[in-house]
Amino acid sequence: MEKGCTMDSVDNIDRLVEIEHQAADIIAEAEKKASATLLEAKSASESTQNEKLVEDRKTHEAEHAAFLKSIDAQGDQEIRDYRANLKSIALHPDALAMKVQGFIHSGD
Repeated sequence: MEKGCTMDSVDNIDRLVEIEHQAADIIAEAEKKASATLLEAKSASESTQNEKLVEDRKTHEAEHAAFLKSIDAQGDQEIRDYRANLKSIALHPDALAMKVQGFIHSGD
């Protein structure tokens, strides 16, 4: 009966070693899948972030262009207003001529 026990013990040890190898294989496969999943998630996250950055950049560039356009329009309007104001000022050529003559003669 001792021989039977010894054989059973050896068989049990062999079976335990086999189970341990299977467990190691399962763990290795799980780690591999986890790494692949993590890499895929990281890649997707970076892609989403890059898309968001591109969208934000387009939005800011459009806002900047609109701002510049409004500044240009405001400057153009101020120039038109200034020219209209200059045109509305009455000129007095006789008074201007007298002033010029006064400057010329004051230097003598």
